[in-house]
Parts: sequence; C-alpha cells; structure tokens
Amino acid sequence: MRSDVVIRGVGMTPFGKFLGSSMKDMGRRAALAALEDAGMEVGDIQAVFFANALAGLITGQESIRGETVTYPLGFGTIPVHNVENACASGGNALHLAWLSVASGLYDTVLALGVEKANHEDRARTFRAFGAGMDVEDGFAVGDGAGEDRSPFVDRQARLAQTLFGERGVTMDGLARVTSRSLENARLNPMAHRRFGGSPEDVLKARVVVDPLTVLMSSPISDGAAAAVVTRRPGDRDVRILASRLATRPPKGTAGPGAAKAAGLAAYEQAGLGPGDVDFAEVHDASVAYELLTWSELGLCAPGQEEEWAMTGVTERSGAMPVNVSGGLVGRGHALGASGLAQVHDITQQIRGEAGELQLPHVRVGLAQIGGGVIDWETAASTVHILAGA
Repeated sequence: MRSDVVIRGVGMTPFGKFLGSSMKDMGRRAALAALEDAGMEVGDIQAVFFANALAGLITGQESIRGETVTYPLGFGTIPVHNVENACASGGNALHLAWLSVASGLYDTVLALGVEKANHEDRARTFRAFGAGMDVEDGFAVGDGAGEDRSPFVDRQARLAQTLFGERGVTMDGLARVTSRSLENARLNPMAHRRFGGSPEDVLKARVVVDPLTVLMSSPISDGAAAAVVTRRPGDRDVRILASRLATRPPKGTAGPGAAKAAGLAAYEQAGLGPGDVDFAEVHDASVAYELLTWSELGLCAPGQEEEWAMTGVTERSGAMPVNVSGGLVGRGHALGASGLAQVHDITQQIRGEAGELQLPHVRVGLAQIGGGVIDWETAASTVHILAGA
C-alpha cells in the first residue's frame, strides 16, 4: 500500500433541516466545493465513492443513489460506488476512497456523502432510523420509539445509565460536555444548532428518554460533505496516516467493540498512540456515546470521564479538544455525510483555516464515526488519523 495518500480538497454544505433541498442540490454543492478547494476539475476525478443511508426510505430513491447525484455534474463514465453503512457511511466511503488510491488503482478520487433525512412526515424519518438496527433482533425500546423519536435515542439513554452506574458520570458531567458542543457549534457557520447553551440550559431542556434531554442528542440533519483523495502532491495536503473500518465482534466474545478495534488498528497503521493525537472529532449521536468513546479510543482511562467532563479537558482550551466543530450534537447529524464532515473540519484545523474555532499548533487529528446497532452494540466504526504534511 502507498503511504503518500492525501486529502487535497474538502467541501460541505451547512447542516440543518432543509425540506426544500434535494440530494442532488446538496451533493452538487459539496462536490464542487471540494473540487474548488483542491484546485481540480470534474475531469480529474477517476472514481466517486458515494455515501448515503436513508434515501430509499425517505425519498424512495434506491439502487443508484450515487449515480443520480453525480450524473448532472458531468463525471462521465467513471465508476460510482454506492456505500451504505448507517451513520458510518461517510467514513466508510472515505476508507474505500483511501484504499483505492493506496492500492494504486486510481490517482485521484472523490468521497461524497449526502443525506436528506427530514421529511414532512416526521414519523417517516423516525421509522427510517429504525432500519439501522437488526430488524430481527427486536431489542426493547420504549413506547413511541420510531413514531415520536428515533429509536436510537432509547439506546443512547441506556448508554447514559451505563456511564452513571459503571463510570461515575453524573448529569452535570453530561450537561457540561453538551454545553461545550453547543458553544462550539455557535461559532461554526455550517452547524445545525447555532444557539449555544449553558449546562443549566441543557438540564432544563425537554427530556426525550430519561435521562437524556433533547439537547443531549444530535438533531436530525440534512447536508452533504466531500473530500478529494489523491496521491498527486500539492501545497495544502493533509496526509491520511491511517484509515480503518471495524465491525461488532460476535456476541459473547471478549474482543474489543467496533470503535476500539478500529482505533487500535488505526494507531498501529499510523505508528502512533493516543498521546500523539492533538484533537479529535468523535461520534456523539448523544453526549453519552461521546464519553464512552473517549476511553474506547484510549484518549482517557475508563472511569476518568467525569473528571474530563468537569475540568474541561475536551474543551477548545483543554489538553485534548474533542468535537471542536460542535460534533453531531451541535454541528448536526446528516448520516451519510457526518463522517466526511468530521474530515472536513479536521482538515481545516490542520491547515489553520478553521476561523473562530481554530486551535493553536495542531498537527494530528483523529476522526471516529460509528454506525448501526446489533444486539445493543455499535455495528460498524471507522477511524481516520490525519496529519499535516
């Protein structure tokens, strides 16, 4: 495998609830923004890896989702690979894009993620999320799941209870980290939630599934994000030091979960450890998931989550900034695009182009995104480690 694979350009649309926007429109804007950022044309792209999770259930578009979005852009007869892996779809698309260039098959490709998750019939959206679980598994959710909320919220509430019982995390800890994400998102022009919020605001918000309030979970977003991946050298490149995808281990085995397995493999590939990471963007479908992921990735030890939360370790001024973009809780969660949005934001940070959110002296960033649920555990996870040239 080649070790000179880089991200040349990134682009994304704002995330939010855009009932009047189509997948084609959002995909076009993100793809063209990434190409412009890379200083490239449509004709430079040799393949597209297109990520989407919900179009078939929301819009009815199945089978050729990527082709329908890329066709108007004039990519010609190049391959368009459709990638679907729940919330991990965007990260999965980038992994395949990296693999195709690292193997020598292509020189330059585009990873593009688009999600049109919102629908006039809100229950239709909530039911679509339920398809990201093993439908034969039948894991228990509360009344109204899939009708007045995503059933994933019930799973996230269970994770919060695990943190309370096994890790010593408190509601104050969850609220502090949620507030951090909302305040970061307030400064992010691409974010869904730009209103900020104190820990007190978070705790006073409507409870969706006890103990999680509505602000502790990510909003359902529409949006698109893209990255140009190449081995042609340039001046503003961000190197892909590691790209790994892992899935849930068999039930009853002692192996690591998907996020931890992907993280361990990524550290090995990059020749780095958690202590070499300057900042991270991690999956936070809820704030509870984020706190569990800190230890899964080795950023903190199990049991340190409350201390990290209450002392601001993951804030922009802290020792390990996490979700500086606002994360899924603040920036928003457009399933097929979220993993690539993380990469967009890390790339901007490493280049020094993150505006009001810019961190000082960062070189190595980690992106982790999970997807789906099988038997209460994350079905798939990708981890990417990026670094300045």
